[in-house]
This record gives sequence, structure tokens and C-alpha cells, in this order.
Amino acid sequence: MKTSSTRILTTHTGSIARPPGLVSLLDEQTKGTVDQDDFDRATRKAVQHVVKQQTDAGISIINDGEQGKRSFSTYVLQRLAGFGDEESVPMPLTLDEREFPNWGYRHRLLVPCVGPIIWRDFSAVEKDITNLKDASATAPREDVFMTSASPGTIANFFPNQYYGRREDYLQALAEAMRREYRAIVDAGFILQVDCPDLALRNFWFPDTTIEEFRSVVAGNVEALNHALSGIPASSVRLHLCWGAGETPKLFDVPLASIIDVVLKANVGAISFVGANGRHEHEWRIWGELELPDGMVLIPGVIDNSTNIVEHPEWVAERIMRYAGVVGKERVIAGVDCGFATGSSLRPGVDPLVAISKLKALTEGAQIASKQLW
Repeated sequence: MKTSSTRILTTHTGSIARPPGLVSLLDEQTKGTVDQDDFDRATRKAVQHVVKQQTDAGISIINDGEQGKRSFSTYVLQRLAGFGDEESVPMPLTLDEREFPNWGYRHRLLVPCVGPIIWRDFSAVEKDITNLKDASATAPREDVFMTSASPGTIANFFPNQYYGRREDYLQALAEAMRREYRAIVDAGFILQVDCPDLALRNFWFPDTTIEEFRSVVAGNVEALNHALSGIPASSVRLHLCWGAGETPKLFDVPLASIIDVVLKANVGAISFVGANGRHEHEWRIWGELELPDGMVLIPGVIDNSTNIVEHPEWVAERIMRYAGVVGKERVIAGVDCGFATGSSLRPGVDPLVAISKLKALTEGAQIASKQLW
């Protein structure tokens, strides 16, 4: 994983707001009514725009903003076969929803897996790769990454109604996603595997104990490692999070309860939440761990869930905490989670505010670099 010997590099988690026209086309794609040529043109233009937004903000390690995806996870519905046509599986109430009934109940129905998982449109992956390659070819940046959903994340969003065991379902997903992971790395990009499945007990498994959830996490990591077999760890970063939205997070699993299992993943870097009010204190944990050789940390030093633009001085303070416990050469400054994990005309963080927050990230990294070198 590329770092710098002279400064703190910056990156983000992946998703940036899509332009309104593309949001509409993504909605049409979900309904099966989109004009593919219109969609391809709009996506290509959006990727070019979002790459420029990132480089103008000074971000070192950039991506395509997930412009061509309906969401960070459910994009696979348009690419993989084996899922039902209608939403039918209800989700349980989260622990936050049970504790705070006036905060808001969101009735959620999920599309189940009802058949064997196979690719039906791998060209969508190839188009994403081409769009990002072309947009980033001459962009001022240190590196380029592309996101992809983990097997465990897909299994959570699309409950199993076909395979005999969850383990069998995870294995099938790992076999399918291996092709996407390999294509991203072979294109010369860093692969970021999005893994909220490794932390989101409150959301997906609210009725399990932490020990039971650790077993789920272990199975998800095993499936992920199978999908990553043959790919160098240095080409992969893992994003660990407890959900992108502004939620109470009162029942979030502590990082200390899962990190030993997460560190068994065959990756070269971990991107994780480090700026919001529920997890910022956990920076100390990294000084108590023995990290795998070459492991790089990408802590969130910007909160993705509020419209507050962090002061660069405070961003620098957060960066220096991590540099102090693992060494400055093992830190890349990042964002807690995505600014637009699903396409929407009204994302939680205003798109212009999100870019301003990325600029604050860059400025904070510059301040920290001057003090660390």
C-alpha cells in the first residue's frame, strides 16, 4: 500500500453524490427502463467530473465516486443473477430503533437470493474500470482505488433463500466476486472491499451476542480471503464501518471486540471510522495491537454524517494521534464512510459541503505533515 516518506497522503471512502440527471438514470436502471447509451454517457461524464472534484480538493488517492452504482452494495443486483425480483424479506428492528422508538422506524424489505449466484453483466464492471482509467490518466494524484462489496455485505443485503447454509452462500458469493476483485487489481487500481458486515451487529444481527457476532465476522472474513486468493495484500484495502448514516450508534460493537478477527483479512490497509462521537476515542486501541507487517491505517479524520466542515487544525490533531501510536509512515488520512452510499437527490451531506470537507482533510494533512516531518 503506497504511503509517503515526506507527507501524509489523503483519501476518502468511496461514494460522492451523483448529479441529478444520473440519479434519475440510476432509478430507471433499477426499473429496467433505462436507455443504456444515455446511462453510459452520463456515467462517463460524472466520473470525469468527480475525479476533478477530488484532485481540485487535493485528495491524493482518488476514485470514481461510485458514480455508476445505485448504492455501494446493491449495485450487484444489476450485475449478478440469482436474486428475486421483488423485495420480500423484512429486516428486524435495530437496537437503536428499539431503544429510541420516536427516533424513527424504517420498515425495510430486502430482495432475497433465490437461485445460484452467477454473473449476468460483467461488462458493467469493465465500463467502470474504463471510465476511471480514462478520467484519472492525467489527473494529479498518488494512486487510484475502486470499491467493491464484500461477500458478507452482499449476503446481508440479499438474504439467503436458496443455499443450504450461509457458509455455502458466502462461498458462492466469494467465487463470483473474485472476478470483480481481480479485474480491479489487474487494471492497476487499489481494490477497496467495503465490509460493514464486519461491524454492523446492531443493524443486521441485533439479536446476537457479541460472541455470536464474532463467529459471523469470522465466517465473513474467511469468505473474503477466499475471494481475494491470489491477490497481493498490498493491493487491497478493507473499509470497516458501523453504517454511513447519522444514527444514535448506542449499540455499536466496540472496535476492541472485533478487531482481532478483522485483522485476519488478507489486506494491506484498513479504512475505519475514527471521527464520529461514538468511535473517535478508539484510536488508542491501535497502539495496543501488533499490526501485520506492512499494514497501513486509513482512519476517518472527517465525519461523513454531518454538514459540519471540520477545522483543519482539528483534522491535523486526529492524524497526529494515529501517527503517534503506529508511526507516520503507516497513516493515510481518510473519511469515516461515504458521503453518498446510495444515489439520492438529497444526500445526508450537501454535495458542496462534502467537497469542502475534503478540502479541510487536505489542509489538515498538510498541517500534520509539517509537524511530523
